[in-house]
Amino acid sequence: MRYYLNTINFYSCTDNEHTLDRRESVRPSSDNHKSRREWRRLQASTGPGTARNTRHLWLVVDNATYESQSDAKALVASFPTRPLGSDPVSTYTQNGDVLFRLEHYEEALTTYEQVLQLDPANSYAANCSGNALYKLGRFERAHLAYQQATQLDPQEAIFHYNQGCTLACLDRHEEALAAFEQAIRLDPSDAYAHNNAGNALYRLHRYERALAAYERAIQLDPDQSTFHYNRGKVLAFLDRFEDALAAFECIVQLDPSNIEGHTNKAHMLRTLQRYTEAFAAYQQAIQLDPCNADIYHQQGLTLTRLNRPMEALAAYARAVRLSPTNAAAYANMGHALYNLECYYEALTAYKQAIQLDPSCAEAHYGKGNILRDIACDREAYVAYARAVQLDPLCAPARFWKDQMRLGLRVPEKGRSPTLPEQDPVQPALPTPFQSLISKAHPLISFFSSFARRTST
Repeated sequence: MRYYLNTINFYSCTDNEHTLDRRESVRPSSDNHKSRREWRRLQASTGPGTARNTRHLWLVVDNATYESQSDAKALVASFPTRPLGSDPVSTYTQNGDVLFRLEHYEEALTTYEQVLQLDPANSYAANCSGNALYKLGRFERAHLAYQQATQLDPQEAIFHYNQGCTLACLDRHEEALAAFEQAIRLDPSDAYAHNNAGNALYRLHRYERALAAYERAIQLDPDQSTFHYNRGKVLAFLDRFEDALAAFECIVQLDPSNIEGHTNKAHMLRTLQRYTEAFAAYQQAIQLDPCNADIYHQQGLTLTRLNRPMEALAAYARAVRLSPTNAAAYANMGHALYNLECYYEALTAYKQAIQLDPSCAEAHYGKGNILRDIACDREAYVAYARAVQLDPLCAPARFWKDQMRLGLRVPEKGRSPTLPEQDPVQPALPTPFQSLISKAHPLISFFSSFARRTST
């Protein structure tokens, strides 16, 4: 039996029962002029395992059957008085396996260390000690334990695999890659080793090789969603969005209830400007996970692209209700309110975003728009300048900063303060007070009262 670990959760499974890892949703940059190179976080991969099948060791011990976890706990209570018999190594090993299955990792570690004291050449006990240390988050010691296991039995692929997982947790990705490659040499059919080699290659910025590793993992185990997920992420990073979309669609086909499959599919569709399809994919994800604030936020961005501002505003409102500290959602809510000419509420949303995250360039840009519209040119210039400082790629903020600078005669760095006269460009928009008189939609009225409570 292999015990697969990842950096978040622990799973046990047999060779024929691979359990999926927890996923992290793809988080493309929202419509805020940021680089698509933010798609950098890989799916947590499977981790350390044992070399032999111990599936039933805790169910049948000394010819006695323990059919439930409570029965097994009773067995653990008997360990101090349990006779060691003629083979104490085997007895301690069984005890350690039972303790590990019951997640008593400290006690399991102590038991495996007793095995090593009796039998220093026991590679299985060394590997299991590494598993317990890994689960306890003691990665340096886990690495040493796996190293001992590989020295005792250098032909056991799983020991090299486990060592690679621990090295990856220590951010020693070059060494982790070498360990996974050794595991692959010893067992070329191990799809998980190919997948984790891909993760190491990704961290080392060798993206084409990472893609090849993921594709090899899929060839070996095409039904493993994790491999399609990782392949989709690296394809998205390489700007191969159609191929990434196909990868995420594979996840949905394999598991229609997979939330990440639907959300990542929606992200790709939005990136490809297929907004109607993206909206439908987000709707499916929301049905599966109605309390996910990020999905509502992304859906709001899609509705904005579809020119459905009231629905977008409702999506943003739901996002901030579920995640009150989501600065980006407040900033995009401000944009929606601004487009609806609800300037007071928009300004309040921008201020809330800045309070939550002073580095939110979109909020400073939106604040600048409102200050510009009410002829507070100097304050608008400061807001635009701050937005550009935080995000130099924000073209609208840079444009309006230049317009405000010319109107205020603010010298540009490295240039003479003597500039040609130019009136600041002022759009023909109503004042905030005029626009608010005609706004009676219940959602806006709700946000207006919410905004006033927030600002007091």
